Amino acid sequence: MLAPADAEVARRDAAVPGIALVLDPEALLARLQQRHPEAGLVAAEALYVRYKPATSCLVGYRLQRTGPAGPAVEVSAKAYRRGDGAKAAKTAEAAETAPAPAPAAGPGGGWPVTAFADELVVVAPAGADRDLPALARLARPDHRRRLLQALLPEAADLHGAEPRCVRYKPERRWVGVVERDGVPVALVKAFSAGELARARAGLAFAGRTGLVVPALLGTSKRACALAGSWLPGQPLSDLLTDVDAAPAPLPEVGAALAALHATRPRRLVHEEPDVDAMGTTAAAASAAALVPRLGPAASAAAASLCRRLADLPVRTAARHGDFSADQVVLGPGGVGLIDFDNTAVGDPTADLGQFMADLEAGEVDGRLAPGRARSLAADLVAGYEGAGGVVPQRALMLHAAAALVRRTVEPFRHRRPDWPLRTEELLDRVAELAGEGTHR
Repeated sequence: MLAPADAEVARRDAAVPGIALVLDPEALLARLQQRHPEAGLVAAEALYVRYKPATSCLVGYRLQRTGPAGPAVEVSAKAYRRGDGAKAAKTAEAAETAPAPAPAAGPGGGWPVTAFADELVVVAPAGADRDLPALARLARPDHRRRLLQALLPEAADLHGAEPRCVRYKPERRWVGVVERDGVPVALVKAFSAGELARARAGLAFAGRTGLVVPALLGTSKRACALAGSWLPGQPLSDLLTDVDAAPAPLPEVGAALAALHATRPRRLVHEEPDVDAMGTTAAAASAAALVPRLGPAASAAAASLCRRLADLPVRTAARHGDFSADQVVLGPGGVGLIDFDNTAVGDPTADLGQFMADLEAGEVDGRLAPGRARSLAADLVAGYEGAGGVVPQRALMLHAAAALVRRTVEPFRHRRPDWPLRTEELLDRVAELAGEGTHR
C-alpha cells in the first residue's frame, strides 16, 4: 500500500502518472508477479529514489526470488512524464534488444525488461542500464571475464568471479565486491560517462597520502569502470551506533583528514567555487517539491547560506568530497579512508562540514544518541587541529549547515517511512547550525 506521504507526492504530480506505482513496493511486486508468474518473486525492496518533479521518478529495487528462478536481482523502475511515451517505449525496446545475459549471471541477469504502458513505467535489470556500460558486460560471463582481466590484471584466479552487488544507484553508479574463498578482496565500480577520470584520479591521489587507503588495481575506459582493493575493518559508522562499543577514535580520524588535506593535490579536478552552493540550492528546491509547507524555510536557508559562504575567504586544498563516518574503516592498519570518487581541489573545511552534517543527521534518524553529534565533532576537530589543520569555526558551521540542507532529500531518497518528519527535523538543525555560523 502506498504510504500517505508518497501518495500526496503522486497526487500533486499528475505529469508523471507512474509515480504511485514505482513508489509502492507491494503494488509493483503484484504487477510483476502477474506479468511473470514463473519468476518466483516473493518481495520487492525499494532502496533508492531519484525524483525530478514533472519529469520522472526513478527507483532502484532489489527483487527477491525463490526456487530455481535464482537469487535476488537489482532492477530500476522508472516512471516517465506524460508525453514521453515514445521515449519510454524506446528505452524498453533498446533494453530488450541488448545482448541477453545468461540466467542469474551478473547484475540483473536473467530478468526481463517489463513495460507498463498505461503508467509509462519501465522496469529493467541493472544489466540493461545504458548509462552504466560496465553492467552489460558484467551480466555476460564471457564479457565479464574480459572486463575483470582489465580491472584485476594481477589476480588471474578472480577473472571468473561474479562481483556481488553492494550498491546500485540506477543511471549513476554500481558497486560490487569480488571475493576469494568468501573473503572480500576488491571493489568493482561502474560509472556513467565522464565520471571515471575523476574517480581514478582520486584513488591515485589517495595512494600518495601515506594513509591507509585502497589501492588502484585496474581501470577500463571503454566500460567506465575501475577496481580498488578491499580495505578490511569495521566501518566507523557501525562503531558510532554501537552503544556497547569502545570510544570511537575521532581524533585519529581528524588527523588522517588533516594529512589528506596537506597532500599536494596533483592531477585532481578543480571544483568550481559554487559547486556546493548549486547542490544546496537544488536540494532546497527538491525539499520544497516534496514537502511544500517547508519550501519557504528551505529556500530561505539555502539562499542565506550560499550568500554567506560566498563571502568567506577562499581556501583550497585536496578535498575528499564525500567525507562521513561511512568513508572511514578501522582495521589492522589503524584508521583507513575509502571512496575517493569525488576527491578534488576545493575548500577543505567543507569535508569537516560534511562529516558534522552526517553526525547531526545521525541524531535526527536515531542512529546517534541526542547530544552526541557535537561531542564527536569536537573530537574530530581536535584531532584535525592537533595534526596541523586549520578550522575556521564560522566557516565550519556554515559548511555543516549547507551540507545538512543537501541531506534533506535523503529520508525520501532512501525510503524512510517517516521522511516528511525527518526532512523537517533536518531543516530545524540547519537553522541552528546557520545561526551559530553567524556569531563565530
